[in-house]
Amino acid sequence: MKKIVFSALAVAAAGIVVICLIVGKTPQPVSSTYFLMDTVLTVKTTGKNAESINRQLYALASGVDEMTSYYKPGSETARVNTAGGLPVTVSEEYAMLLKTALHVQDIAHGTKFDIAISPLSSLWGFTTKEFRVPTAEEIAQVLQYSHSDQIILDGTTVTLHDARARIDLGGMAKGYSLDKMAEYLQEVQPQPTQTIVDFGGNLLLYSGGKKHDWKIGIRDPRGEGIIGYVVSDDAFVATSGDYQRYFESNGQRYCHIIDPVTGYPAALNRSATVITSIKPMYAAIGDALGKVFFCSAPSDQEAVFEMTRQDGVVGAVLIDAQGHQSVLGDIALTPENGT
Repeated sequence: MKKIVFSALAVAAAGIVVICLIVGKTPQPVSSTYFLMDTVLTVKTTGKNAESINRQLYALASGVDEMTSYYKPGSETARVNTAGGLPVTVSEEYAMLLKTALHVQDIAHGTKFDIAISPLSSLWGFTTKEFRVPTAEEIAQVLQYSHSDQIILDGTTVTLHDARARIDLGGMAKGYSLDKMAEYLQEVQPQPTQTIVDFGGNLLLYSGGKKHDWKIGIRDPRGEGIIGYVVSDDAFVATSGDYQRYFESNGQRYCHIIDPVTGYPAALNRSATVITSIKPMYAAIGDALGKVFFCSAPSDQEAVFEMTRQDGVVGAVLIDAQGHQSVLGDIALTPENGT
């Protein structure tokens, strides 16, 4: 018997809850909800032209989806994946995103995050939703062409060494969408009082530097509600966990995040939340680094954190497979009933 669980709500999918401390007389936010990249996108903006800002933020995310989608035939990802191993010319933006992904892979030497892991995800049924536990022989065979050494990037030309290889930028596309949103918010006039974007596990908390008491709740990955919260300035927040997309077989939980080394779903942690400052590409990097922390042994996570400080990571909240909590960086986790 297999039990398949998918979250239908953005808050549950994200694993994080934003509690805004708004003092004084503040206009009510304009809230807009969309469905994109197979998840819920919620935008809440307070201030002038809020409705117009929300629409523009959705348009930016839609543009990223059109470029990176694994499933849409016209996307740049699909053009590369269906080229049969022939060279494909891509946009400078897409090439830059690939370079960013390969940079994150270099942090962990390609052992914790890999944008070429998609054939293995398909083998387990996560791209088709036809879930199964493959044999060790099947995994070993597919692993041979499921690593980024299959990707040849030369300027804006992309070639897959093995025609069976596939690129999947789903592990950082939502984060990159937030990067583009933050860039827009920093330039738009008049400035919004504040904007909260919740994109299926990734958050953008923006006030133009005016707000320093954002409360970010960390979801309990094995229960209801949150285990506690951290307080932050404006930030990007990304959470990777084993409780949103997974299936169960013979009492074993198999989550959608595949360990690039073993080819099996990662099982060392229950969730990893990464907080990054708002600078270009830090949301995309934070999104990807959530998977790096999630696939890393608890004993290695502090070393990973130190390596990622230069990429804007200001803190991480980690819950391992046994439910033990740890916090890295200049943040503190206040228990749910704390003050």
